[in-house]
Amino acid sequence: MATDWQMPRAAQTCGACGRSFQPGERFRACLFEQDAGYVRCDYCETCLPQGILPPIGSWCAHVAEEGAKKAPAFDREAIYNFFCRLEDAEEPDKRQFRFVLALLLWRKKALKFERTTDAADGEAWEFSSDAGAARHRVPRPPIDEAQIEQLSRQLESLLAGGGEIDSRASANIPAPNAS
Repeated sequence: MATDWQMPRAAQTCGACGRSFQPGERFRACLFEQDAGYVRCDYCETCLPQGILPPIGSWCAHVAEEGAKKAPAFDREAIYNFFCRLEDAEEPDKRQFRFVLALLLWRKKALKFERTTDAADGEAWEFSSDAGAARHRVPRPPIDEAQIEQLSRQLESLLAGGGEIDSRASANIPAPNAS
């Protein structure tokens, strides 16, 4: 099972035209799936992603002003939509990534933990959306608690404008409390 997600930091230039981003400038970050894993490419507002395949996720970001404090960004709707798009994924790395997204959304209170279930295909955690309208069954992959915490921090960093995601280890994760 592939357990390494290598995602580069925000680029300093547009992936289409090559123009350097300026402090304060907005740009669009796109996440593409390739055979080797996920690839991030950033685009200025006047360029669109080039290529045959559409991105599997995208979000808006901006280049920080020099000396400005970095506030973590979290686009709840974009992450939730990305999480939903991975629902039918069969590949182990996508299932693992979806599990980490579920935990991130749970931590940000976009999902509510309902219960743990056991089935022939293993343990799964059930979540409901913050509005309660949608229910999501998320199979628990074989990654440990420390790895989940590391991946969650790195995912938040990636979404805020940079960072790498990688993972190591495998062990059991204790079931959460529904309270």
